[in-house]
Amino acid sequence: MPADFEIRLAPGAEELGLANMLRDLLTQNLDQHPRKISDFKKLKIGIGLVITDAEIAMTLGFAGGLLTIYPGLRNRPGLVIFAESNQVMALSNQRIKWGLPYYFDDTGREILSAMKSGRLKVKGLLSHFPSLIRLSRVMSVH
Repeated sequence: MPADFEIRLAPGAEELGLANMLRDLLTQNLDQHPRKISDFKKLKIGIGLVITDAEIAMTLGFAGGLLTIYPGLRNRPGLVIFAESNQVMALSNQRIKWGLPYYFDDTGREILSAMKSGRLKVKGLLSHFPSLIRLSRVMSVH
C-alpha cells in the first residue's frame, strides 16, 4: 500500500544532516503510527527551525500530506522554533497525553527549562498554536 504522505528534500537540503535526520524520523513515525498522518495532513504552514548552537536553519514546508524541507528560512514561516541541537531531540522524545505535549516527566521538564532559560523559543506560538500542537504530535516518537 503506498504511503498517504510524502516527505522530500529541496535542492540544498540534502546536504544538511539534520534535514535528512528529520525526514527519516518523520517517515518512521508516520509509518509506525498511522494515526499521526491525520495531523500531518492538517499541517499547511511553513515552520522554520533554527539550530542556534550549530548555526543551521531550515524551513519545513507543510502542504497537506506533503512536506518539503528547504535549507534556510523561506517565505516567512508562520512558526519559527529556535533551539539548541539537543532540544530538537528532546522535542522528538516528548510524550503526548490526551492529544497534548506532556510536561510532567523528565523530557517535558527539560523542554520547559529550556523555554524558561531562552534556549528554546517559538515565534508565532499564539497565532499558530494548533499547528505547533500538530507538529509536536507528528514529531513525537511516542
